[in-house]
Formats: sequence, C-alpha cells, structure tokens
Amino acid sequence: MDLSFIIINYNTTALTLACIGSVYRFTKDNTFEVILIDNASADRSILEVKALYPDVIFLELSENVGFGGANNLGIAHANGKYLFLLNSDTLLTSDAASVFFKFMEEERHKQVGCCGAALIDGDGHDQISYGNFPSLKEAFSALGFLRLYPGYYRTKLSSGVKNHSEETRTVDYICGADMFLRKTVLETTGCFDPDFFLYFEEVELSLRIKKAGYLSVILPKVKIIHYESASLGGSLLNIQKAKYLARSRYLYFKKSRGMLSAMLINKVYALQALVFFIVKQKLSYLKIAGILFRA
Repeated sequence: MDLSFIIINYNTTALTLACIGSVYRFTKDNTFEVILIDNASADRSILEVKALYPDVIFLELSENVGFGGANNLGIAHANGKYLFLLNSDTLLTSDAASVFFKFMEEERHKQVGCCGAALIDGDGHDQISYGNFPSLKEAFSALGFLRLYPGYYRTKLSSGVKNHSEETRTVDYICGADMFLRKTVLETTGCFDPDFFLYFEEVELSLRIKKAGYLSVILPKVKIIHYESASLGGSLLNIQKAKYLARSRYLYFKKSRGMLSAMLINKVYALQALVFFIVKQKLSYLKIAGILFRA
C-alpha cells in the first residue's frame, strides 16, 4: 500500500466527515487506507463515519491520550509506505498525496523525512504552515525587539510561519496539521513523544528527524485548508490554549535544551503577556501571564 491517512477526531464530527470526504474525493493516483482515531469524544455522532465510510479503519479510545498519543496508535496500525497525518479540521483541495508521494519517491529526495503543504483558511488566506525550531532568541524577540528586525525574525526565528513563497524548500518543521512522513524514518527516530499532550509534539519529532540526518520540506504549490484549533472551541479558548502551550513549551525546552532553558522560557513569555496586558488592557493577558509564571 502506498500510504496511510491518519486522522484524529475529538468532538469535531462534522469537520472530520468533511476531511475524510476530501480524502476520498481527491486521492486518485495511489493505493491508500484511512485510519480514524477517536480520542474519547463526548460527541458520539462520530459513529456516523462507520455508516458513511465503511472502509475507514476506526479506532476508538476510552480516554483522550492527546494528539501525539492518538497518532502513535494510528501509526502502529498503518500499512502504508508513507504516513499522511491530517488534522480533522483540514480539507484537501487537490490530490496532495500524489504530489507528496512522487516527490518522496525521487532518488534525489531520499533524505527527506517529512513534507507538507502551504496551509490556508477557508477564504484562501495564508495560515501557519511551518516554523523554525523554538529558541530563547525568538522568545526575547517577542518582547518587542522583533520590530528592529522583522524580516530576520519571520524567516530565521519565528516558530510559526505563514508561507509567502512558491519555492519548494527545506524548513525546520512542518505544521502537525499535514505531515507526510516516510514511515521508515520513524523506525529510526521513534514516533511522537507521548509526554506531549497537545502542541510542540510535531516540533520535537521534527528535531529528532533532523538529528537523524533527514530533512523536512514544504511544497507550497500544494494548498490545504486548515480551520485552526477547531477542537478547542468555546469562550475560554485563549486560556485553555495557554495552559497547553505553557506545559508543552516547557517540555520541549527541557528535552531539547535543558532544564535551565525550560525554566526561563515560560517566564519570558509570561513577561510578554504582562506587556500585552498593560498595552491592551485585556484581562485575559493577565490570566495567561499567571499561568505562565506558575508553569
């Protein structure tokens, strides 16, 4: 089998059904399977998938094990030579799998471990598609110093970058919303670190991929729609997201750069949140600062 699509659902039934529908609509040139993991959703309507798409391999979890943990389960069941990890809030707009497959099959690209698309929203506006590995330089720049070197910050420091070029190129990591992975690479690097519940899991995996001598490449001619953070939802979105980000950012720096960097990083972002609170007078920034100072 050429590839395995792996999709994680968490209370996003309508989006998940649309995502799966786009996979079957556009994927024509490769043999494939679709593996859907339900991460203990409260929304039982996900069972509609079984009726509408009987060929989908449906794995149901009794507890939410996070993005990486659920993907690891899907990877363990995958039969494809390549793994196409798609967020449930994405939509294919073309036969992306065929483009990625042909690219990865070329001999000159044998050191590419992961590739991905340029992500856009439903109106065609650019979304974060890739990034540089997070660093203390990025964190300190975010305090306001980036105004002195915006171009350098955007291209060399920012851990979340919107694509503005049609050039195929090597990047530090591909956004976890659409990772097309060479399965044999994961046999060397291992899969997602289960310590990460949400956020930074794809960054940490990509760092291991790079250390193993493989590349991550963005193919901007492929466009995929991404409705970001759809599974979080609700009025407490920013606070909930801040909690996940704080913990995962700390873990990433602890694992990749050591305890001292991990202790420092959230404090820097807490200071940034305080600055935003002073400037914008929004209470949510003060709450976020409190979360980060305690992290």
